[in-house]
Amino acid sequence: MAVVLLMDRRMLSKPDYSLLLTFIFLFVFIGNMKRVPEINLWLQSVIQGQELLTSVFASQVISNVPAAILLSGFTDNISALIVGTNLGGLGTIIASMASLISFKFYDKVPGKRNTVYLGVFTLLNLIFLVVILILYYFI
Repeated sequence: MAVVLLMDRRMLSKPDYSLLLTFIFLFVFIGNMKRVPEINLWLQSVIQGQELLTSVFASQVISNVPAAILLSGFTDNISALIVGTNLGGLGTIIASMASLISFKFYDKVPGKRNTVYLGVFTLLNLIFLVVILILYYFI
């Protein structure tokens, strides 16, 4: 930071601080969730034997990377957790930080139609997610 301040102070105005703060708060949120006894017990009971689906669903709400970190403390089946959080990147706009970033770029397009974008994005992502889950479980 000191070098950036000395060399090119303007560079510090370019990052999307709201996106960075969102990501930081997601990690703070999952850290706090692990400490709530009721949630801790609930996650222990839900994830056992259902790592893939639990991580897919958790990714829809708190993004796939924070979901992986949150759920990793409740299972030894890390391979299913990894597959689930990777698949969990599909679905809602929140499911993957990359999706939020792409939406931020779209939001700057003249004549944008955010509601249409979010509807089509979510529909296509959910279709892809369901198809991949069907293929995973039945083929």
